[in-house]
Amino acid sequence: MESRTVFKLFAVSQPGIEEITLSELEDLGIEGKVVPGGALFKGGLRELYLSNLWLRTANRILVRVASFKVTTFSELVKKVSRYPWDIYFPFPQKVKVRVTCKKSKLYHSKAVAERILKGIHHRLKHQLEEAKFEDEGTSIVVRIENDFCTVSVNSSGASLHKRGYRVVETEAPIRETLASAMILASGWDRKTPLIDPFCGSGTIPIEAALIGANIPPGFKRDFAFMKWKNFDEVLWNQLLEEAKDGITEFPQVFGFDISKEAVDAAVKNAGAAGVKISFKVASFPEYGLPPLAYIVTNPPYGKRIKVNPEEIYRDFGRWLKKVFSGFKVAFLAPSNRLASVTGIKCKRVTTFSNGGIRVNLYCSR
Repeated sequence: MESRTVFKLFAVSQPGIEEITLSELEDLGIEGKVVPGGALFKGGLRELYLSNLWLRTANRILVRVASFKVTTFSELVKKVSRYPWDIYFPFPQKVKVRVTCKKSKLYHSKAVAERILKGIHHRLKHQLEEAKFEDEGTSIVVRIENDFCTVSVNSSGASLHKRGYRVVETEAPIRETLASAMILASGWDRKTPLIDPFCGSGTIPIEAALIGANIPPGFKRDFAFMKWKNFDEVLWNQLLEEAKDGITEFPQVFGFDISKEAVDAAVKNAGAAGVKISFKVASFPEYGLPPLAYIVTNPPYGKRIKVNPEEIYRDFGRWLKKVFSGFKVAFLAPSNRLASVTGIKCKRVTTFSNGGIRVNLYCSR
């Protein structure tokens, strides 16, 4: 397989933010289309590398390797063995096989995973060992629906939300991909100061600083495709150099939290990320802030952290109106009722799961 080969690719993202992921692809000059759970697109090694390096809201990039109809296990082994698996697994390694079966004669996921590996072994001159966790190597993603099987290889390895800067965690952190989705959905111009008054361990401010300075989220990590037989190191290094040349100055980003432990964690994480952010232990500070700002935040809503959510959301709205002469806001809330407590004119943009809790993203009108 050469670098000019066109792959069928799938950027996996959390349900509810697929449109944002597609917009990111379009910003990279890549055409695609939204489907449930992500965005489909085509491209060569360049597009494969760019999407892994730059997409802030995707969890992984899958390469669609095989597609066929299947009704028996022997047929599954035979058809899987036809594909060039040596490209993706050139040496013995651990892989995680993820299987979903729906409305098909082959419905036992564990048995399907065993036959997938057996078919791959028929093609390879070495064996693969099944991993317990994806981070041990990479993964093979199998979906059988209506007796049609699709087999994909995860080009990312560990989930793309693992940027490499989270060295300290606090209670109920928001995932990096969701923090970026909030910032991108807010319409932030990357010049106006951005503030998070409930910053926790600093995920939203750090993602904002990376976005504002045009730093790729994948700069400080490795990817599964680096171990493939067709890895083009020259192309990869070229893309990294182009990315370095595009880095700009850090915008003004502020993070506040009432917990000193959280702010200490945020400072350490920001240091690991190499970004410049002003953190402070404070609850709705009224002085030393810019009059115009974007507020992007995830207030505690009483699900994982015991608080009075109505009081917090009410105080949040009052603070915005009192401190800023002009602001735009994006925040999470589990219900329209709680969002309305802020007294801010806003609209629900999308809904997704945050730590297993269904929440809505609201942006000011």
